[in-house]
Amino acid sequence: MARAQTVLRGQALTAERQPVPGALVEVLLLRDDESVGVGMTDEAGHFAIDTPAKADSLRLSVRALGFAEMTRTVANRPQPLLLTLVASATKLTEVTVKAPPMRREGDTLSYHVASFAGRQDRVIADVLKKLPGIAVETDGRILYEGKPIQKFYINGADLLETRYNQASNNLPADAVLDVQVLKRHQPVAALRGVQASEQASLNISLKKKVTLTGQARLGGGATPACQDLSLAPMLFTPRQQLLDTYQASNTGRDLAADVQRLGDATLTEPGQQLPTLVGIQALSPPPLASGRYLFSRAQLLTANHLLPLPHQAQLRLNVACLRDEQMQTGGTRTRYSVPDGPAVVIDERKRNILTVQRLTTDLGYERNATDFYLKNTVSLAGSWDAQAGTAQLADTAQPVRQYTSLPAFVLSNRLELVRPLGPHYLMQLRSVATLATSSQQLTVSPGPLVASLAGGQPYEQARQQAQARTLYTANTLTVRTLASGRWHWAYTAGCTQELSRLRSVLTRQPGPGPAADTLRNHLAARQARYYAEVRADYKTPRWHLELALPLSFRTFGAADAPLAAQQQRQLLAPEFQASARYELSALWHATASAALTNAFGSAQLLQYGYLLRDYRTLARNAAPLVLTRTWDVQAGLFYENPLTTWFSQLTYGYSRFERNQLPRTLVRPDGTLITVAIDYANHSQLQLVTASASNFIDAWKTTVEAQLSGNLNRQPLVLNNEFITATSQSATARCKATANTFAWGGLSYSASLTALRNRVGTGGFDAGTWLHQQHASASWFVAERHLLLLDAEYYRSQALGPAVHNAFFDAAYRYTLPVARKTDIELKVSNLFDTSIYQSSSVSSFVLVQNDYRLRPRQCLLTLCTTW
Repeated sequence: MARAQTVLRGQALTAERQPVPGALVEVLLLRDDESVGVGMTDEAGHFAIDTPAKADSLRLSVRALGFAEMTRTVANRPQPLLLTLVASATKLTEVTVKAPPMRREGDTLSYHVASFAGRQDRVIADVLKKLPGIAVETDGRILYEGKPIQKFYINGADLLETRYNQASNNLPADAVLDVQVLKRHQPVAALRGVQASEQASLNISLKKKVTLTGQARLGGGATPACQDLSLAPMLFTPRQQLLDTYQASNTGRDLAADVQRLGDATLTEPGQQLPTLVGIQALSPPPLASGRYLFSRAQLLTANHLLPLPHQAQLRLNVACLRDEQMQTGGTRTRYSVPDGPAVVIDERKRNILTVQRLTTDLGYERNATDFYLKNTVSLAGSWDAQAGTAQLADTAQPVRQYTSLPAFVLSNRLELVRPLGPHYLMQLRSVATLATSSQQLTVSPGPLVASLAGGQPYEQARQQAQARTLYTANTLTVRTLASGRWHWAYTAGCTQELSRLRSVLTRQPGPGPAADTLRNHLAARQARYYAEVRADYKTPRWHLELALPLSFRTFGAADAPLAAQQQRQLLAPEFQASARYELSALWHATASAALTNAFGSAQLLQYGYLLRDYRTLARNAAPLVLTRTWDVQAGLFYENPLTTWFSQLTYGYSRFERNQLPRTLVRPDGTLITVAIDYANHSQLQLVTASASNFIDAWKTTVEAQLSGNLNRQPLVLNNEFITATSQSATARCKATANTFAWGGLSYSASLTALRNRVGTGGFDAGTWLHQQHASASWFVAERHLLLLDAEYYRSQALGPAVHNAFFDAAYRYTLPVARKTDIELKVSNLFDTSIYQSSSVSSFVLVQNDYRLRPRQCLLTLCTTW
């Protein structure tokens, strides 16, 4: 006879008739102790358990902390049960409490560094590359949800602004407790709760409140003779932060990367940098670690000091001095796809020396209180760069010699002020002023472009001189409402002004006298933007909506008196920006944005006379200043689960650019180019899609990542007097896995496949280019204090000509000395196979470029490294 499901109900009490909450009640079969039901007592000691068993009798087991286990045999039928537990001391076994690898507290996501670091990791940059959800690009830029972080804090202080490679490449990983992602972080305390932010910041939380740390490295080697020196002392206390470095190396380390700005490029002020007007035909660096290809002798000295002051203020000083001399040797094959005949291919062998000399200084004061914010930074930057090189064309006997000097100076001041205006409003003031100047010169011999510059007669030398100056200022005043509801409003008025001058002359030596007017520029230009904007911000626990409606009045004027050329333009244009973020659940969120913007191009790119850009490019931009109207749409879907350490995202972007100007390019059979801008309305478009996922498997201490991306770019142009559309496509697939689970060491593997192709006009696509690469590494602790590091890379590239295969293998032995400070002696042999040439390719509109780059030979380096 079948039995119905039984519900056993009862109450667990002490001998004093007090309820026992949280007791575990288990129902078992008498014959084999199989569990057929389990429950927990509530605050009153009551329980109710469903038992689907068909047995006549069951056994109850009741267990609770502080009580002896009680068992009772009961009939398998509904009945009230009263269970009395006897107090008893419970002996606890040893318990190891392990911190979770990740945790989330509000908008802060914390990574416990010890869960991700391996014993072979030295600096925090080694660990950042393993964190799921965080991406680190080859230049050190840190991304979260596909966007660059806006701040890099150390113990909550922004010592380095956006030059945070100095910390990530030198701060010992052993000194760090947690890496925290501050999602939707508003760095200005006075704007929190008033102006929402969708950008993330990073905070490095150190183990000690007072931390004296750093590292020192001294190395030497041979074939070729090389030396590597690095000293990076650091001090982090509540009263000050110091990070100073001195580095000198000719081993292929790229020291300039330590002082590179890594923030969002869209936040850079337009007047911060002057354009490079002239240059030599350089070799594009290959997509390899700099130690594979960089022949350089570099020295870098940096000083970064932060001093907290009363009233939540601080004073910050950042100084960097760099001297770097690099040598490039290799070849370039360039294919121009033209509509009126076969492709034009030129083959060049190049040898260049690039000298970089730069000094930058930032002095900043900041007070970041909840009711008042003031930040002012004075920056001075000077550079004395120079380039020299030779290019040997395949069909000519005499090489082309080139030399360029590119001195430049920039002085700027940036001010931001936030303070209340009564109980209901907040004022925000921003002001930027920049003065920049650059004198550039290019010398080419023998004289290039003889058909255009000398009537077909050879001549000795061409010299292009150019001087550019810019004065730029931008000022905005914003009034924000302090309403406590879901809506916040902001009203902004602002203006920008830019005055620029260009003086240039192109001469021949020996020449027929003064240069022709068309070989000169005497340009004076000014442009301004006056605008007003209303911005609405709506925020709920699930929604964050922003809508901005700016109305801009733009003016532009330019004149070149010797050429009797001038133009004036005015534009009154409404624009809009809209964005939305929706929290689908605790783990999923979606974003979308749309924008319409209008902008004049930089007057620094306007030239009524010709400029010799390099030895085979003569350019002139005498058309009306380019006006670009941009339609931009972005959408994304994101998943984030700190408990399972899963992160994934899918993003799509579409941009349409409408311009009034089009480049007209003439490609000669010898590969020389003449480019002139013409007045012609046109539009281009760009589409980009990216999908990625990453996960940390705690049991295996393994991080796995995968990414797919692709883009499509269509651009009209006039090529050899024909109107055509150039289309380029690219797609990339990447995967990566890093495991530290083994007691003997760890493993890492990554692979990528990139395909590029282009076409001119409506015909078929040209033969594209493929790049396939794989990278595997292993760390093996062969004995206590003894570590063996193995590294292998494989590259396959196919573009113009047969496929090229490259393989690299490195091996290192590291011994940790038995001393108080962590001190290693490492012997490393790089490029064991002595691979000498690497080939890389790139595609843009109608051009496909293949570079053959000479690599560093086999190198043996003995290094002593200590951290404290």
